[in-house]
Amino acid sequence: MQQPPPYAPQGGAPPPAAMVSKVEMTISCEGLRDADVFSKSDPICVVYNLEGNKRREIGRTERIDDNLNPKFQKQVIVDYHFEEVQKLAFHVFDIDDNNNDVSKADFLGKCECTLGQIVSSSNFKRPLDYLGRNFGSISIQAQEQGGMQKSVAMTLKGVKLDKKDWFGSKLLKSKGIGLLVLMSLALSVLLSYFPASLYYILPFYLIVIMFHLAQLGKSDPFLEFHRQLLDGSYALAHRTEFIKNTLNPNWKPMKINTRRLCNNNPDTVIRVECFDWNSNGSHDLIGEFFTTLAELEQANAGKTFPLVHPKKKSKRGYRHSGEIVVETLTVAREYSFLEYIQGGCELNFVVGIDFTGSNGDPRDPSSLHYLGGTTPNQYTQAINAVGNVIQDYDSDQLYPAFGFGARLPPTWQVSHQFSLNGNPSEPDCHGIQGILGAYQQCINSVQLYGPTNASPIVGNVAKMAREALHQQQAKDYYILLLITDGILTDMDQTIHMIIEASELPMSIIIVGVGNADFSDMERLDADDALLSIGNRKAKRDIVQFVPFRDFKNVPSHKLASAVLEELPDQLAGYYNTNRLHPIHE
Repeated sequence: MQQPPPYAPQGGAPPPAAMVSKVEMTISCEGLRDADVFSKSDPICVVYNLEGNKRREIGRTERIDDNLNPKFQKQVIVDYHFEEVQKLAFHVFDIDDNNNDVSKADFLGKCECTLGQIVSSSNFKRPLDYLGRNFGSISIQAQEQGGMQKSVAMTLKGVKLDKKDWFGSKLLKSKGIGLLVLMSLALSVLLSYFPASLYYILPFYLIVIMFHLAQLGKSDPFLEFHRQLLDGSYALAHRTEFIKNTLNPNWKPMKINTRRLCNNNPDTVIRVECFDWNSNGSHDLIGEFFTTLAELEQANAGKTFPLVHPKKKSKRGYRHSGEIVVETLTVAREYSFLEYIQGGCELNFVVGIDFTGSNGDPRDPSSLHYLGGTTPNQYTQAINAVGNVIQDYDSDQLYPAFGFGARLPPTWQVSHQFSLNGNPSEPDCHGIQGILGAYQQCINSVQLYGPTNASPIVGNVAKMAREALHQQQAKDYYILLLITDGILTDMDQTIHMIIEASELPMSIIIVGVGNADFSDMERLDADDALLSIGNRKAKRDIVQFVPFRDFKNVPSHKLASAVLEELPDQLAGYYNTNRLHPIHE
């Protein structure tokens, strides 16, 4: 498998291709209205996507003749985006012509719902609305398209890779012409101390020095895995970390979903490139090899893949530029987010709201907690945007809601965690509107104060998640929405709590409201490196932070998309890593 196909590109790979889940919906109806006089109705179901006041057809079933209880065979396929509220409408018509023209058909009834409600229900069934009356029912079963998922866990090392750096070349590449000028000036000063009679031996000494500098130089290697697309181009699937100054690197164990690695096709060509990392981004190719998942699965521990540089392979005497050795490799069943949701996992939504004095007097229109304007304040908008998505995945619709940083009556002592509904033993609010109602009552009964301590609420939700952990089932996953107007006063304590929570079925969404400098909060959103403090390091990234001001003048679903886009991978990654299968597999 060492020779690439003739259409294999020699340059860099394009950005990773988007991986969208597709859902197949199987539809059936019962007790439809009979719109025909001498026979029964000939039903067809048309599915629309609802966006504001507009609707767009996304698919339709076949027509079934003379049947008031149709079970449609043709499925309707729709792209699934967890982070969006995808509103759907199912319209059932009685079709009497062979053109299936619904504009001339008799309307039998409709059902409007969200895709989230369908996929989170094991048996979604709703009445059909016909001119304000219930007339028959519709049942929808959802199945994720694409079949069983797997992941490849492997450990690789490099052996005798080509040198790409001589001592100081990294500095030269990063500093460029300015460094050359400084080196020239330094050499001129050095020559001023030498007698002219010794100039003829300087080239010899310079050659010796350059030779020794070259021996000191090595490479900073990293790997990139690319899957081949249908048009012959390649999409980036995975990139390892780079390892400083070595020709024999040992990369950290890696785990890649087979859907991303090869689109679940074991015969898809995979290109593996080895680069020498440079700080200016112009990484040098050391070599590459081509393989497939089928070949990797058959590879025994110790199998080697020679790295070949495309521009060197035609040179006489060239063999390779080093080797990549497979030390360990296993392929395991990987469950998707939808499989866990449809298997019985529920999302438990918890809200934490900042009631510190820096928000401003709630009676002042400039306050972040002001409730009297025509536009909902930023706290309300954030709760609505996130809650409206997550509510489809929580059957009891009960959401614990807390505040922090306020003085509470009657003692007016500062509390860093209090129930918005005033009931410490039962902090649950019913529905998203219940959270907003409790928030509005609370803002008028407490005194905003401080400081901004979030660690108590993070610790409390971690306690809830730890109780779920004892179930040893993929049943309850906790999501904390934390909304704050400034930098956390107890940042170190909060980091400690987040590191503990990274071992639990839990994710944290932080929305920064107002115009504060949130640069320190970006530290919690560990996209590039896992969160750490002292000798402690998080097991995984569980925090997503966004400043609300970036979404102030865009539709609310854009905010929801930004804060929730990582959640499906966080949930599935946690349960797969801990070998917890869906409850109803």
